[in-house]
Amino acid sequence: MNMFPRIIDIAKAAGVSPSTVSLTLNNKGGVSNVLRQKIIDTAVNMGFKYTAEHHYANENVSIRFLQIAKHGYIINDRHNPFITEYLRSIETEANKRKFKVEVSFFNMLPMEEIIASLKETRVNGFIILGTELNAHDLDFFSEVKTPVVFIDTYFPFSLFDCIDMDNLDSAFRAVQYFYNCGHRKIGLIKGNYEIRNFKMREFGFREAMEYFSLPVQEKYILSVNPTLEGSGRDIDKYLRKNRDLPTAFFCMSDIMSYSCIKTLRSHNISVPNDVSIIGFDDLPASSLYEPPLTTVRVASKEIGRQAVNRLSRRIAASSGHITENILIPGNLVVRDSVRIM
Repeated sequence: MNMFPRIIDIAKAAGVSPSTVSLTLNNKGGVSNVLRQKIIDTAVNMGFKYTAEHHYANENVSIRFLQIAKHGYIINDRHNPFITEYLRSIETEANKRKFKVEVSFFNMLPMEEIIASLKETRVNGFIILGTELNAHDLDFFSEVKTPVVFIDTYFPFSLFDCIDMDNLDSAFRAVQYFYNCGHRKIGLIKGNYEIRNFKMREFGFREAMEYFSLPVQEKYILSVNPTLEGSGRDIDKYLRKNRDLPTAFFCMSDIMSYSCIKTLRSHNISVPNDVSIIGFDDLPASSLYEPPLTTVRVASKEIGRQAVNRLSRRIAASSGHITENILIPGNLVVRDSVRIM
């Protein structure tokens, strides 16, 4: 028979009182971070089933959500609804643990200035929207001694926990849907700024094309400025020189998709009758667009939940932290921008 450890047994093994164990396992205050983690580890080793609901909670803990716009081509007003979803999920999960949540914005400041500001900030942990950051930018944060978790990006060799969407899987789903709808000439509209998510989406696109034995034709790969206005200008230049188009484009963001549809229409090219489009992000406007956009919906709620989960463990643990990259699959939302051949 499977016997769960009693509080008195955990207390004896951990060398603490039963009341201290009870406070810890019920997420109550009055127990130091170090002792709390010791009790949790002892309980788990004795067979206690420690789930997400038992994670560290403390009304004296403050965490800060940082939105860092390095250049503003991705993190800007047009993506505010997307970023708000992240923040809302972080606040919801933090409230379960009685954490206080603060918010800061850094717009196009040198990394040295950002790091100096963080060093002076008195909070217990940071969740950083790292969309526009690269691997070298993350190196600066090694100077910050407060626990840090990044969302909306990841780097395999980073020293930090990163929670991101599964860009490879999402790109594969987009190409697979095109393929299942009969498309064989599939192009890619990608952002010309080197961010991790864009790189992984292109990699996923190319892997999916290989999987379905479809040739990647470089003439159908278009690199554009990722802003609404910039991508529109770049797509217009491309269309003025190229009339040989694929039957479908996978766009790396909904913003690029909007520009693509509008610009194609200005050249008397119909979506989806002539060219089909799949976007990425599922911004609120995507369901209202004409035609309503088929796109990848990011699991922002789960990414936010996981970020608070990881950060709470970092705050509770005094040492022995193992860095994790967590990738959350997206969901393809099918609307009317893809033609069935």
